[in-house]
Amino acid sequence: MLKSKSWSWTITIALGIVAAIIGLVLRLYFMWPMSFHFKHLLHAHSHAMLLGWLLPALVLHIYRQWNIEIPTGHKRIFYLMALMVVGMLFSFPFQGYAAVSITFSTLHLWLSYVLLFKIAGLSSNRGLPGKLVQTGVVLFFISSIGPYSLGPLMANDMQNSPWYDQAIFFYLHFLYNGAFFFFVLAWLIQKFNLGKRLKRPTLFYFLMLFGTLLTWFHKLDYSFDYWWINTLAGIGSVFQLMAGIMLLRLIFAEKPSRHFSIILAMLLLKWLLQVIGSFPSIAQEVVSNRYVLVAYLHFIFLGIFTPLIWDALKTHISGFNKLMTAYWILFVLTELALILPSLNLITGFTLWPHITFVLYLLFVIIWCALVVSYLKQKSLSSTA
Repeated sequence: MLKSKSWSWTITIALGIVAAIIGLVLRLYFMWPMSFHFKHLLHAHSHAMLLGWLLPALVLHIYRQWNIEIPTGHKRIFYLMALMVVGMLFSFPFQGYAAVSITFSTLHLWLSYVLLFKIAGLSSNRGLPGKLVQTGVVLFFISSIGPYSLGPLMANDMQNSPWYDQAIFFYLHFLYNGAFFFFVLAWLIQKFNLGKRLKRPTLFYFLMLFGTLLTWFHKLDYSFDYWWINTLAGIGSVFQLMAGIMLLRLIFAEKPSRHFSIILAMLLLKWLLQVIGSFPSIAQEVVSNRYVLVAYLHFIFLGIFTPLIWDALKTHISGFNKLMTAYWILFVLTELALILPSLNLITGFTLWPHITFVLYLLFVIIWCALVVSYLKQKSLSSTA
């Protein structure tokens, strides 16, 4: 296990709270437009959330689930990756995608290759969870094709082409729907000791893998309108739902805590939404509404990944259940605040930006409370 003196979790949590605060500033912009470049700050927010919070937290959990101390060489790479994220935070807000920010993000990617390759080695001979971790590492490598495509596209003045957007969508899909989710699946199977209890594990694995590959076609729907895109995405969505039901029915039989049950319900809802989103009429509504897309991304990052991370740290967080109850309430309200304005249910109502900002402010306060409680307990345990 990680020792209390390790700074790995402290750095990861610090970058997570920075990402959350930047997100709050972005919400403030809709209520009170400021002089900063919105898109540049959005890049800083997304990179800090994905690469400063979610990726390192999920990586640290892999070491935890194998119950091993992080090797010194791995820690050095981990800290260098965190330093690259800090570099992105100081470059993206001022220049967007340019020489300095691209350098930091590229170095982070190369360092990630090295660390994840080492983690794949540690995951050998660990049954189905190990296989899922190794698959997640492969999917991470595949996701990086997206960023590598941006340079040639920009060199050919294709920034405004659908392929530029698709390069970004490709990266995001195979990062969070691929690598991140396979890390989470490995964690769930290890946590509930389902490796030998899961019936037909090979079927589960291939349903989830091919489902992940085929649901990428959902992203093509943002740029192209062909019937076969929705068909392939629908097949992939059904595959993932089938595999998800195989997994969740075993976990629910273990009677998990209320908080964990909500996370599992969010996972099931995620797979159901993918199936629903495969119908052309529904897909068109999602494609044409940016706020629905943002709400969906927040649903994945803040409704599944982040609560799982906090749950794994709950033994170091006093008042965890009360804080997470507030977290879930505010999460639902912030999702509604993103979706409801686009429905135009109240004609002439102009206070949505103010309501959304207040909700996000409270949401970040709860996040800060979780951080303070964790750091306080960690400090007490290290001095005991």
